[in-house]
Amino acid sequence: MGCDAQLDIMRYAAELGFSAAYCVAPLASDGVPPEVKTLVLLVRAYVPGGGLVDRFYPASNAAYHAARKLGERLEQALSCRAMPLPQVRLKPLCRRLAAFGSGRNTLNYLPRIGSRFCMELLGLTAELTPSPMRPYDPHFLPCSSCRRCMEACPTGAIREDGFHRELCIRHHMLSGKLMPEEMRPLIGSGQGVRGIVGCDICQRACPANAEMEKQRVSTDDFTLEELLACAPETVERFAALYGKNYAVRNRLLAQAALAAAHTGDPRYLPDLERLCESASPTVAEHARWAVEILKKTAKIY
Repeated sequence: MGCDAQLDIMRYAAELGFSAAYCVAPLASDGVPPEVKTLVLLVRAYVPGGGLVDRFYPASNAAYHAARKLGERLEQALSCRAMPLPQVRLKPLCRRLAAFGSGRNTLNYLPRIGSRFCMELLGLTAELTPSPMRPYDPHFLPCSSCRRCMEACPTGAIREDGFHRELCIRHHMLSGKLMPEEMRPLIGSGQGVRGIVGCDICQRACPANAEMEKQRVSTDDFTLEELLACAPETVERFAALYGKNYAVRNRLLAQAALAAAHTGDPRYLPDLERLCESASPTVAEHARWAVEILKKTAKIY
């Protein structure tokens, strides 16, 4: 199968909200099932923003569900099997495709939308011709002469020798483990660090994202009060919007406590003092630290 099938894929993908779709021949190193003959890499752009949760996460969850709908359509249209491939690492795949660039922060970039996109991958048992790709313009992402992301990162996670995951604030959010105490004050520092999940400081600083930054929004789907209470219906709605993997109650409570610490608002103290009694060591410690910070800020002794 060739061009006609590819056109159908592009059309179906666009109808489901994807910005681009690429057909790629799998390599042995991809680790896909042997019956997979074509990889379909799906790209969904999103408008940056959010206060407590970075807008990448609802976009990523929407892409997850849209990719599965696309798989169903392709099975009918192409008389083949279409399977999600969440186990395949997408960054190495992008590095061998001419359309993509890779920044100092290890994120993938595309012209016009920068790094503001999420991706999904489908494997087809049908063999399609690989998509033609316009060569990437190296001047679009001037990492060799730019240090903006390195200078903007509050923890120094991006260095000349590469990206240090253990220093990344996002890496520690919703991990279920204690966030290192020296990192906790940095959650509220500068623009871009999110209270619950997501830190986009390096992306805000990147000149390749300048056009997308003009569209930034500040709206949130939840209030901090809701997340500090974390009622069952709140957790369910969080899962529906952002995905079940992020909707673990104690992890949300632990991160909400750190977010509350940086508001400077003593009205959160009753909720935080209640969380100090949590059976979860992470929730209790984060709440204890938040109470201490808020009391100092409000000069409550």
